[in-house]
Amino acid sequence: MKKLLMLTFILGLNLASVQAQNGSELNCFTILVGKNASTDGSVFIAHNEDDLNDHNFVDLHKVPRLNHKAAEKYIFLYNRDSIDVPGETNGYFWITGSQYIEEQYLNEWGVAITSNSSRSKVINGNGRIDHNLRRIVIERARTAREAVKISGSLIDKYGYASSGRVYLIADPNEAWVLEVANGKHWIAKRVPDDEVAIIPNYYVIDDFIQSDTLNYLSSPDIIDYAVTNGWYNQQTDKSFNFRNVYCPPDRFNAIWNIARKWVIINQFSDKQYKFNEELPFSIKPKQKISIQLLMDALQNHYENTEYENDSSIKNNSPHKRNGFSVKDTMNVCNLYNDYACIIQLRNWLPADIGNINWIAPRYPCIQPFIPWYYGINKISSNYEKATYAEALENYNNKNRNYISMYPDHACWVFDDFANKTDSCYGKEIKALKEWKNEFQTNVFKAVNKKEKEILSSYESDREKSLQMLTDLTNGLAEKVLTETKERLQKMKTLSR
Repeated sequence: MKKLLMLTFILGLNLASVQAQNGSELNCFTILVGKNASTDGSVFIAHNEDDLNDHNFVDLHKVPRLNHKAAEKYIFLYNRDSIDVPGETNGYFWITGSQYIEEQYLNEWGVAITSNSSRSKVINGNGRIDHNLRRIVIERARTAREAVKISGSLIDKYGYASSGRVYLIADPNEAWVLEVANGKHWIAKRVPDDEVAIIPNYYVIDDFIQSDTLNYLSSPDIIDYAVTNGWYNQQTDKSFNFRNVYCPPDRFNAIWNIARKWVIINQFSDKQYKFNEELPFSIKPKQKISIQLLMDALQNHYENTEYENDSSIKNNSPHKRNGFSVKDTMNVCNLYNDYACIIQLRNWLPADIGNINWIAPRYPCIQPFIPWYYGINKISSNYEKATYAEALENYNNKNRNYISMYPDHACWVFDDFANKTDSCYGKEIKALKEWKNEFQTNVFKAVNKKEKEILSSYESDREKSLQMLTDLTNGLAEKVLTETKERLQKMKTLSR
């Protein structure tokens, strides 16, 4: 009997582990917009950060340029490997929180990096670097292309520890998709300036022109390794398609991947793609993409499609889901959103003003996006509880009880608001949408007015201009927090 109980326990642990792994592969959704595909010439990264725990801590930091000692080392998370830290590292705006996978960055040069989980066919790559890749790159790179090259050199040297991941990297001139597989295998493709790429949780790079180093970069063995493993036959296969060769079929055939990409492509494209049609890496949009269109895309629940009334909907809320089978759909805006963000990169403005991280906490369908300008000199204490120095010190220590450590953080208010909304979505959503839309309109009005004023004084008095940016950002952030608290109180807060 004891042996039977022990076997049952072990099988239960294994099943839980598999379910957790499958669930983690559902995380995040991203849209990349080339500068000639946007209404104003911005390069955009629009991203929903999704993590399985729907009570995640989200803290914001502005890290300045830092000087480092000659012998200083940067230790990787899962082992004792290390890399030398440069004498001086770039400053950056940093979103951090409960999970290693949710780190997101925008540095002083306008280089931005985020990521989506994925999985590869490679199972024995013995890689040693993982989430640390983002921070190492953001501290060093001055362009997106350089960030890709730095990433590639690190993966070539250390190998990538996880099964796979998709990194989305941009600067005010270019946007890139970097896809990595366990071990020393990676490939990157530049998004054409006049196109839009939509990335769920599978590899999206299809064609690969090895000689075109302006638009493609890769590890040296990306084709040879596939040939060795029998995934690609150079004599019989028409062309090398990275997605089809390296991605497990259950990832790119999963409904929760196909549906999210399909619904947004059909929002942006003149051509209306069929659900089971092979979806392209990127498309030329039927109209120039504005930040408002991206905000709408990130709050999508399959409205006006056959998947809008999916069986996973509970309490009239579109955010709930039944399971993690490949047959289950998943909304773009879903239960596991920690936040939505749109990184706007404008090459005709000073980096302090031109580079913005627009953030909507938790559900973008009920929260306005607030512009966090790179040039701000302080983050409101409601949104930054740990100092950046404390956050850096604990970079590899995420297993902590953040609710008890920082009980008055703004993220818990937005978390409670989202959970309460889900319990009475059908009753409350109309009023919430009206409030959100009015608030967002007022945000745009405030930004348009203040930016002109700030730009007029930037050259003559940069310090004054940065303070104005700080006041604008923190003022809007505090206002949305106050109004969310008021609405939450009226809705009778759920206990956590």
